[in-house]
This record gives sequence, structure tokens and C-alpha cells, in this order.
Amino acid sequence: MKKNKRVTVSVNTEIDLNFRKIASSKMKFKAGWYSIAIEEAMLLWIEKEKTS
Repeated sequence: MKKNKRVTVSVNTEIDLNFRKIASSKMKFKAGWYSIAIEEAMLLWIEKEKTS
């Protein structure tokens, strides 16, 4: 079973709104869409840094 960790972060409001617009459109508001989108963004960033 996959473990999840709950975290609290502070993000610029405008960045968050833009992210939510794109993520909600892509994820079609399925259950857990925001967490899934954040995780995907984190994985993309990690992969980019590994190849830099």
C-alpha cells in the first residue's frame, strides 16, 4: 500500500490559482485531483533536476 504524507505549504496565491486552473482541467476534478497534480509536478521537477 502506498503511504502518503500530509504537508502544509505556503504558495503565492496567483501561482496557486494558475496551477489549480490547469490541474483541474487536466484531472477533470476526479477524487484527489489536487494531490495527484502536486505529486506529478514534484516528480517532473525531480526528474528534471536528475538530468541537469
